[in-house]
Amino acid sequence: MTRTRWDVLLGEMGIVATQISQAAPGVYPLSAPRLGADEESIKKAEERLGHPLDDGFRELLHHADGWPGAFLDGDVLGTRGLGMGPLWERGNAALDQFYEYGLVDGLPARDQLYPIFVAPHQQDVMALRLDGPMTEVGHEVLWFANELVDRWPDVSQWWFGGIEIARQTLDYVLQSR
Repeated sequence: MTRTRWDVLLGEMGIVATQISQAAPGVYPLSAPRLGADEESIKKAEERLGHPLDDGFRELLHHADGWPGAFLDGDVLGTRGLGMGPLWERGNAALDQFYEYGLVDGLPARDQLYPIFVAPHQQDVMALRLDGPMTEVGHEVLWFANELVDRWPDVSQWWFGGIEIARQTLDYVLQSR
């Protein structure tokens, strides 16, 4: 399996998050990833979920056990938020609502998705697939916000997408000044 350089990717997100916070601290407070999860915490999360974590997401959690306010005003869930808590419930409720009222043709079955990113004050939810196509890193990640917004082949590509979203936010903030 190809190893993702999570230290580099987390550092890049941290640089952009710091720049956004410096440009608009009242709107975008500085945030940082939590310290990486140990194996016991990951096993407890897997027990709550009732299935093993995707290899790529598991590797990310070893480096950063979640990140409140990572990008898009949302939180990357860590082991403490997987399978329980208000963000978990909010993410699942948003997915349930989308699957009840949205266009789901060509999408995985609802029970094959679990949230890994949830915006606490918006409809953005990013969910990881349990089934379907895999890369060397893992399964596909899908972004929902009242509709399917985007999809990435795996968690590392999703993180690259998150960095790009953060850069676009920075550009927006700098142009709005």
